[in-house]
Amino acid sequence: MSRLFPKMVDKLNRIDQLIRMKATGQPHELASRLEISPSTLYEYIEIMRSVLLAPIRYCHIKRSYVYEKDGKLHIGFKNQQQVNRIG
Repeated sequence: MSRLFPKMVDKLNRIDQLIRMKATGQPHELASRLEISPSTLYEYIEIMRSVLLAPIRYCHIKRSYVYEKDGKLHIGFKNQQQVNRIG
Protein backbone atom coordinates (compact mmCIF):
# COMPACT_ATOMS: atom_id res chain seq x y z
CA MET A 1 0.00 0.00 0.00
CA SER A 2 1.28 3.41 -0.89
CA ARG A 3 2.32 5.62 2.00
CA LEU A 4 1.24 8.67 0.03
CA PHE A 5 -2.52 8.12 0.33
CA PRO A 6 -2.70 7.89 4.16
CA LYS A 7 -0.61 11.07 4.38
CA MET A 8 -2.98 12.82 1.98
CA VAL A 9 -6.02 11.69 3.99
CA ASP A 10 -4.38 13.01 7.17
CA LYS A 11 -3.77 16.38 5.51
CA LEU A 12 -7.32 16.55 4.13
CA ASN A 13 -8.73 15.78 7.58
CA ARG A 14 -6.52 18.47 9.12
CA ILE A 15 -7.61 21.02 6.50
CA ASP A 16 -11.24 20.10 7.23
CA GLN A 17 -10.69 20.57 10.97
CA LEU A 18 -9.09 23.97 10.50
CA ILE A 19 -11.82 25.10 8.09
CA ARG A 20 -14.51 24.13 10.61
CA MET A 21 -12.60 26.08 13.27
CA LYS A 22 -12.32 29.02 10.82
CA ALA A 23 -8.61 28.98 11.55
CA THR A 24 -6.81 28.15 8.31
CA GLY A 25 -5.26 31.56 7.87
CA GLN A 26 -4.05 32.64 4.47
CA PRO A 27 -3.01 29.95 1.97
CA HIS A 28 0.74 30.37 2.56
CA GLU A 29 0.18 30.15 6.34
CA LEU A 30 -1.92 27.00 6.01
CA ALA A 31 0.62 25.38 3.70
CA SER A 32 3.38 26.15 6.18
CA ARG A 33 1.33 24.78 9.09
CA LEU A 34 0.71 21.55 7.14
CA GLU A 35 4.36 21.37 6.06
CA ILE A 36 3.43 21.28 2.37
CA SER A 37 4.02 23.63 -0.52
CA PRO A 38 1.37 26.19 -1.48
CA SER A 39 0.89 24.37 -4.82
CA THR A 40 0.20 21.10 -2.97
CA LEU A 41 -2.28 22.92 -0.74
CA TYR A 42 -4.13 24.22 -3.82
CA GLU A 43 -4.21 20.65 -5.20
CA TYR A 44 -5.72 19.38 -1.94
CA ILE A 45 -8.31 22.17 -1.89
CA GLU A 46 -9.24 21.32 -5.49
CA ILE A 47 -9.59 17.61 -4.58
CA MET A 48 -11.83 18.58 -1.69
CA ARG A 49 -13.97 20.74 -4.00
CA SER A 50 -14.20 18.62 -7.13
CA VAL A 51 -13.87 15.04 -5.90
CA LEU A 52 -15.20 15.21 -2.34
CA LEU A 53 -17.71 17.97 -3.18
CA ALA A 54 -16.79 20.13 -0.19
CA PRO A 55 -18.28 23.64 -0.57
CA ILE A 56 -15.04 25.50 0.18
CA ARG A 57 -14.30 29.12 -0.58
CA TYR A 58 -11.68 31.56 0.59
CA CYS A 59 -13.06 34.47 2.64
CA HIS A 60 -10.90 37.56 2.17
CA ILE A 61 -12.53 39.28 5.15
CA LYS A 62 -11.76 36.42 7.57
CA ARG A 63 -8.55 35.56 5.74
CA SER A 64 -9.46 31.90 6.02
CA TYR A 65 -11.00 29.10 4.01
CA VAL A 66 -14.61 28.51 5.01
CA TYR A 67 -17.37 26.07 4.16
CA GLU A 68 -20.41 27.65 2.51
CA LYS A 69 -22.60 25.11 4.34
CA ASP A 70 -22.25 23.48 7.75
CA GLY A 71 -20.78 20.01 7.50
CA LYS A 72 -17.74 17.83 7.92
CA LEU A 73 -15.50 15.97 5.51
CA HIS A 74 -15.85 12.18 5.74
CA ILE A 75 -13.44 9.87 3.98
CA GLY A 76 -14.10 6.19 4.45
CA PHE A 77 -16.42 3.25 3.95
CA LYS A 78 -19.91 3.16 5.41
CA ASN A 79 -21.92 -0.05 5.65
CA GLN A 80 -25.52 -0.06 4.41
CA GLN A 81 -26.90 0.36 7.94
CA GLN A 82 -24.86 3.55 8.38
CA VAL A 83 -25.97 4.84 4.96
CA ASN A 84 -29.63 4.23 5.85
CA ARG A 85 -29.24 6.23 9.08
CA ILE A 86 -27.63 9.15 7.28
CA GLY A 87 -29.98 9.61 4.48
